[in-house]
Amino acid sequence: MPMGRLAEYVRDLATLFGEEKSVHLIKIEDGSTTPVVLVEWESEPKVRSRLHDVRNNEGSPEAMRAAKEIDRRLEKDNAKGTIVDPVGTNLIKFPGRDRAEQLQYGPFNQQGSQDGVLIGLGGKRDPVPVHLEDRSGQVYICQASRNIARQMAPHIFGSPLRANGIGRWHREPDGTWIMDRFTIASFEILRESPLRQIVDKLRQIPSALSKEGNPVEVLNKIRHGGNGAD
Repeated sequence: MPMGRLAEYVRDLATLFGEEKSVHLIKIEDGSTTPVVLVEWESEPKVRSRLHDVRNNEGSPEAMRAAKEIDRRLEKDNAKGTIVDPVGTNLIKFPGRDRAEQLQYGPFNQQGSQDGVLIGLGGKRDPVPVHLEDRSGQVYICQASRNIARQMAPHIFGSPLRANGIGRWHREPDGTWIMDRFTIASFEILRESPLRQIVDKLRQIPSALSKEGNPVEVLNKIRHGGNGAD
């Protein structure tokens, strides 16, 4: 395997494992290019938990991205792989080349929205690239006409925005939906209000239950056919 390609795999493995100061590459075994990684004992539970979350599609955004990059790279290299622990337990399987035999759907156009803080925009081409960062740190590279981009520009690094438009999506064989591009047609500013303020506004909404002495009892009667029993 070319050294540059191996470096790409090792880089993504480092992101996948996390705990960078406690995870060490100690050797590359002969044969099918097997990186051997040593995890210091105090970090082993955290690393194992991190890998478990990725396997269940519940990992952090950066760990999930690293796992997907490893699998896509294996597919391109006509290979597949597995992360195993010292006793031979399979922690994560990467189908790689086998994934190519599964069905892929799309691309499709779908109207939708994308929330995030505007962290960058501009360029010579039209439509203009627009970079939105969501709460998890995921950055979405969208596009907008120069007119829309000009309107968005004053909000850079400000309050979160909701961009409305048309997304171009395709579904990977593993069931993951990937947004190829998102074209912004309009946007609105999302105001971040304190929870107490939101609750106070909800309480101001007119409701017949507000006239009842015990609204919980009324709801129980409605739910249980009028007998009020739990």
